[in-house]
Amino acid sequence: MKRIAILRTATLFSLLIVLFNSCTKELTPIGLGLLEPIDLLKLGYTDTVQIRAYSLSEDSVYTRNLSYAQVGSMYDPIFGKTSASLYSQIFITTSRLRFGTSPVFDSAFLYMPYKSSYGDTLSNMTFRIYRLTEDIVDSLHSYSNTELNYDISNPLGELTFQPKPHDSAYYGGKTQAPMLRIPINSTFGNYIMGAEDTTYLNNNAEFVKFFKGVYIVAEPQNMPGKGCIINFSLPSDYSRIQMFYHNTEDTLNYSFAFSTGCSRFQNYDHNGFAEAIPILKQQLEGNTELGKDFLFAQGLSGAKIKIEFPYLSKWFDNDKIIVNDAQLILGNGSVSDVFTNPTSVTLRGVGEAGTSSPYPIIDETDDAAAFDGYYNSKSNTYRFRITRYIQQVLTGKVNSNGLHLIIPSASYVGSRLVLNGTSSPQSDLKLYIHYTKIQ
Repeated sequence: MKRIAILRTATLFSLLIVLFNSCTKELTPIGLGLLEPIDLLKLGYTDTVQIRAYSLSEDSVYTRNLSYAQVGSMYDPIFGKTSASLYSQIFITTSRLRFGTSPVFDSAFLYMPYKSSYGDTLSNMTFRIYRLTEDIVDSLHSYSNTELNYDISNPLGELTFQPKPHDSAYYGGKTQAPMLRIPINSTFGNYIMGAEDTTYLNNNAEFVKFFKGVYIVAEPQNMPGKGCIINFSLPSDYSRIQMFYHNTEDTLNYSFAFSTGCSRFQNYDHNGFAEAIPILKQQLEGNTELGKDFLFAQGLSGAKIKIEFPYLSKWFDNDKIIVNDAQLILGNGSVSDVFTNPTSVTLRGVGEAGTSSPYPIIDETDDAAAFDGYYNSKSNTYRFRITRYIQQVLTGKVNSNGLHLIIPSASYVGSRLVLNGTSSPQSDLKLYIHYTKIQ
C-alpha cells in the first residue's frame, strides 16, 4: 500500500510538471495562481487560442454638452498631433441687460477652472478665442468631427502660458483655485455694447441670436513630445467672461456665463495621423498584419483595437464544455511618464456592421469588479475576466465578430495606449481558459 501511495504521489507530481511545461509561456499570478495545483488535474486548460488583433481609427464621438471641456494641442511621439477645441454659447446673467449712457470698454477676462491635464504641462501653450459666426444647433453639432465658422480675422483674446492645473492662482486681490485667465480685448466689449437693437440683450434666447458663442482653440504643437490637452471644469459657477467698463455715471463690471444651459460641443483632430509612427499609421490604413507586433488605442476619437478569436466558435464542435474561467491578458508595450497609459480600458462587442456596441459585455454587467480592466503596474498588464462571454461564443448566443478594446470616457479622456501585439517577443496578449468537458 505504501508503494502504491508513493506511485500515486509521483504520478501526480509528473502530471503537474507536464501541465506547467506545456504552457507556451509562464503564467502570471493572474493565470495559474487563481487555482490550486490539484485543480489542474480536474480541469481542461489552454492558453493557445489563436488571437487576431489590430488597430482601427475610432469613429467620431458624441461631445454635445459634456460636463467638462477639453482644449489643447499635443504632439505624441508615437501617435502624432492631437488637437481639442471648444465651441460654446455664453449667456447673459441678468434679463434686460443695459450698459448705461456712452459705455466704454475697459478690460475683460475669460476664466476657465482647471480640472486635469494630459501630456507635457511644461510646454508653452497658446490659446485663442474667436467669435462664432454660425449658430450652434444641437441636432447638427453634436459630434467630435463637426466644425463651425468663426471670425478668424478678429480674435477676441490670446494667451501664451504654461499650464498649471494644480497651482492656485492670484487675482482679484486674493488666492483662487487653479484657473486659466485669458485677457479679452475690446473687440468683444465693443461688439456687445454696440448692439443697435437692445432687444437682443433682454434674454438668452435673443442674445445667442446676436452673439452666437465663442470658439476656443490651441495653436498646434510642432515638436514631438510637447504640448498637452487640458480638461476644464466648464460649465461651472466660476467659468465666465467678466467685462469691466464705465459709462457717464459709474465704473461697472458684468459677467457672461458658461452655464449648463449653454449649447456646446468639442472638436477633436488627429491630423489624419500624418505624424504617427509607420506601424501605427499603416495599421489604420488597413495593414492588419502589423497588429502582430504592436497595438494602439487613443481617446478623443483617436483609435481602438479590434480583438478576434477566429477559430474559437469551432473549437469544441464535437464536445460540450463548461468554461470555468477565461481571462484575457494584455501587456503594456510603452510606459511613458508624459503620455501615460489609461488607468483602465474596457471591451465592447462588435456588431454586424463593425461598430462598437454601446452596451457592456455580459461579464462586466454581471460583476464589474471581477471583469477588471484596470492597469496593474506591477505586472505592467491589463486583465479581463470574460468567462461568460467566451461561453456565449461557444454556444452561439453571441456573434463571433470579436471585441473592441477602447479607452473609457473617450469623449473627454485623451490618454493613449500601446500594447504588445499577438506575436511580439514580449507579448502578454493571451487568452487563458480553464474548462470542463461534459460527458
